[in-house]
Amino acid sequence: MSSRLPLLVLSLSALGACASMPTAHDPTPVATAADRHRIEVQQTSSRMEIPVAAGETSLSPQARQELRSFASGYLRYGSGALVLSAPVGADNTNAALLLANEARLLLVDAGVSYAAVASSNYDAAGAASAPIIISFARYEAQAPACAPLYTQDLAHQSNNQPWASFGCATQANLAAMIEDPRDLLRARDEDPRDGGRRSTVFEAYRSGEPTHAERSSDERITISNAVQ
Repeated sequence: MSSRLPLLVLSLSALGACASMPTAHDPTPVATAADRHRIEVQQTSSRMEIPVAAGETSLSPQARQELRSFASGYLRYGSGALVLSAPVGADNTNAALLLANEARLLLVDAGVSYAAVASSNYDAAGAASAPIIISFARYEAQAPACAPLYTQDLAHQSNNQPWASFGCATQANLAAMIEDPRDLLRARDEDPRDGGRRSTVFEAYRSGEPTHAERSSDERITISNAVQ
């Protein structure tokens, strides 16, 4: 018995050491609200039609107003070219081509670059009065569908994780407020810096001259009165 005692003590010590050693495992990362409730960006198109009657020689005031509004939408949301399609093979082909040229000039006058307007034709298949079609591609942000709170048990989260719709309302609001959904797909290109002012300041610094802009006495008085 005495010869087995040291072996028994050693075995118990080894078992105790094993029992106190924590199990190593990698913690599961918690998904962010942006990952759980993703904003989907889809490419759609905006389109308008201008009716053209045979023999018509000028756009109507209503068509002009709608064109200017459509041009504003393109300048704000448009991606790529603004496509201006005139019908061919219809009874009103000559009138449509004439009005299409007028529409192009009106779009340019509304702020659209002349090079951004892509002119094209489509086969009207002998229609009596085919319209002029103007369209452009745009991107739209689709808000995630948020699960109603009444379907979730917010009081019992056994794994201490966010409930199903946590952060979904924030993502939905972001999808509604974002100006250009393309920003969610890729970063914008940076504009080149304007180094003119920087060069002027450095030249003045090297010459030992003041580097700040000179202000007139009237400007100094105005600034002084503004901060009182």
